[in-house]
Amino acid sequence: MSTYWAIAAGSKGRAYSDLFLKFGIAFCGDERLADETKVGDTIILRQGTKEIKAAGRVVFREGQHSGLGDKEWLNDFDGWYLPAWCYVDWKEPEVGPILVTGFGRQPPALFQPTASEPRQEAERILATGCPPEETGCKEPERTNPVADQKLLEMLVREGLSPPSANELKNRIKNIQDLASYYNEHYPYDKNIPEHEARTFLVVPLLLALGWSEQQIKIELDNVDIACFSKPFENEKESKGNCVAIIETKSFASGLDDALGQAKSYSKNFPNCKALITTNGYCYKIYLRNEEGLFPGDPYDPSAYINLLKPRDKYPLNPKKGNGALDAIKWLLPNNLIQTT
Repeated sequence: MSTYWAIAAGSKGRAYSDLFLKFGIAFCGDERLADETKVGDTIILRQGTKEIKAAGRVVFREGQHSGLGDKEWLNDFDGWYLPAWCYVDWKEPEVGPILVTGFGRQPPALFQPTASEPRQEAERILATGCPPEETGCKEPERTNPVADQKLLEMLVREGLSPPSANELKNRIKNIQDLASYYNEHYPYDKNIPEHEARTFLVVPLLLALGWSEQQIKIELDNVDIACFSKPFENEKESKGNCVAIIETKSFASGLDDALGQAKSYSKNFPNCKALITTNGYCYKIYLRNEEGLFPGDPYDPSAYINLLKPRDKYPLNPKKGNGALDAIKWLLPNNLIQTT
């Protein structure tokens, strides 16, 4: 007999249901998804508390139907650890998300719904729905960790003296320790808000990278952090000197929505070269292309670094997104100032 499971594909700022459908998979941080789901179980992909986006059956594929911690790209999902997964053959309703009741006011990320309506609608989708337009895609390839020595070598190549490179490496270690402390000691629902992440993690890193206080403005025209090629004088005179816009988020938020916010702010800064989204320890850098445009896809950064788990490529899109070394390179002030 099939067991019904309802799963949420993220929350505000980190909704990844499209990746569920694209790769034919469901994933989350709840180990039951790996340990208790069986082939033939029904997975209901919910959107919010009142909609079903898709439904599917757990299937056997590539020698297994589920796993825990063995897909490297799920171990750093823009800073989130989502190790539990199962393969799913998804179907979407022809008319878009289906409104239902029965999920509850604040359902957990993964649960077994007892109300009949979600289960009945799931069966209807499985009987009459269509496979996702983009499905069966190959999952992201594995990436490799970046050792401290590689970081030091890159910093020296970029012009830092060995003592300065070591000093920056030590500052990064301090930020890593503080971010790890926050993650360990603060519960999810009371995690570090964005203004604390900005104050205690982001600004200290910028200063260690070589940005001066005179080049940094906090909360300028709704921009969380603006970085300038020259010391800031006033908004009118300095707008053309802004080279980077940084949108900060809390530990409990995702970075998906942050790109759209940063892009909207960049319209007021015509010479801005980089949009940077961060929660204090994960940084996604989006560079303006030759056509003068920034990417629109949050999973298409120019470079990405998770300071707690630096890798050589962006785990979610390694074919297009560079990793830790390029991210640090584009956070250095000289590289952005030289492109103006």
